[in-house]
Amino acid sequence: MATRRDSRKASTPVVRLEPMNAGHIPEIMSIENASFDDAWVRDAFERELVNDFSRPHVALDNDDRVVGYVIYWVAGPEYHILNIAVRPDSRRAGVGRLLMNLVVADAIEAAAEFVALEVRPSNTPARSLYQRYGFATVGFRKSYYRDGESAEVMILNLRR
Repeated sequence: MATRRDSRKASTPVVRLEPMNAGHIPEIMSIENASFDDAWVRDAFERELVNDFSRPHVALDNDDRVVGYVIYWVAGPEYHILNIAVRPDSRRAGVGRLLMNLVVADAIEAAAEFVALEVRPSNTPARSLYQRYGFATVGFRKSYYRDGESAEVMILNLRR
């Protein structure tokens, strides 16, 4: 199948979304470490696999390679995105949007009131993605990250 490329973005890969399992963790750790200076440790991902209110999912390409993942919690009327990342060589190809679509669609289907997340103010690409979905900044968590950077708290209100 031919794909069309333009100079600004890589072609959109064919991916499927499925629940995360322990076998995905080695590839997830590679993406995590390439994406974040304060990366989660393996145990954190393993805990989310057995956490009753956690919804961990992966995006897999045609070769069953993990190209992205998202972990979100369902806590009553709130959906909370804890972690989302895409392989560096798969960024700007729609994988992040697919993962966000999964979370937002799940929240809407469950009649959730809002989706929340924290993001580094310095993470312009992530903030831009969230803003395109309608997330708005509602506050900051001072010195949230290990390096002392604050977190921007963003909310997508689903009850308008």
